Amino acid sequence: MRTVLLLAVAVLGAAGCKTQDSEPAPLPRASAQAVLADHFGEAITATEKATLVDIAKTPAAFKGKTLVTTGKVTRVCQERGCWMAIKDTATNATVRMHGHAFFVPMTSAGKDARVQGTVILTKDGHECDEAEAVGAELEIDATGVELSSS
Repeated sequence: MRTVLLLAVAVLGAAGCKTQDSEPAPLPRASAQAVLADHFGEAITATEKATLVDIAKTPAAFKGKTLVTTGKVTRVCQERGCWMAIKDTATNATVRMHGHAFFVPMTSAGKDARVQGTVILTKDGHECDEAEAVGAELEIDATGVELSSS
């Protein structure tokens, strides 16, 4: 009886293993952005886009507007990741995460950032204790951030 049981287990085990001579079908490829980008906060859905340089040229025209902008992350709050500094060709901006609702990794410096947020022209005293971006010309209250490697 024991021999029959062992033989049955061996036959079932061998039947369960399939040998395949061909390569398995490749998985569908995702877009490069989907593979490389990490998303934090809300989805980026704003349709108005502006560069940091354009915002700095006419800041009053953008005050209070929700838009999408981009830049290279130069610094990040090392306490929680509640703010980051970004820079494009010549303009610096401080980006704070709206109401501390989300945070970015403290290792984000050097990554490319796509930010959705509201342009703020004056500091309102709600910054973190850690010093913010030196020489920042703008402040953006972000509701969504995407980070990707160059």
